[in-house]
Amino acid sequence: MDIETLKIKLEESEKTRLELQSRVDELTDFVENASIPLHWVNGSGIIVWANKAELESLGYSKEEYIGKHISNFHADKNVIEDILSRLIRKETLKNYPAQLLCKNGQIKPVLINSNVLWKDDKFVHTRCFTRDITDLKTLEAKKTDLINELSETNRELRTEIEQLKKKLSENLNNFKQSAAGTSF
Repeated sequence: MDIETLKIKLEESEKTRLELQSRVDELTDFVENASIPLHWVNGSGIIVWANKAELESLGYSKEEYIGKHISNFHADKNVIEDILSRLIRKETLKNYPAQLLCKNGQIKPVLINSNVLWKDDKFVHTRCFTRDITDLKTLEAKKTDLINELSETNRELRTEIEQLKKKLSENLNNFKQSAAGTSF
């Protein structure tokens, strides 16, 4: 190859490298700024990365969250142990319910979707998506309260209807008896 051909190949290679870097930057921006909380946990249960939405939803800084064991942020230790053991068994989790501990002390109900990136049969890290279902839980509680309230109102109305039927029957019998004694 002559110098001119090498120069062209080098320019093409640099152009390809820049295009790839641009794609990497776009994907990095996509996951870092996604509106859904995302995090990675290694095979030892240590959080190795979290995006802004994850940190903001729980109220922690990167320093308070990354590098810590994931169980520190779960309200129910049995749940996170089950999650980790399922992931180690190469299961994919979909809509797995859990409760996370926020920095302000709030317990946040969530659904977790997660699986593991494996390389040469080695657990590299999880790919975890977390959805806050606080509003859904609040609506479910309101729905349950309304159903209970309606059931109670229904029982009370049935009781009143039965009492009215009984009273109406008694009044009808009294009217028949008095009408039987009266001639027209």
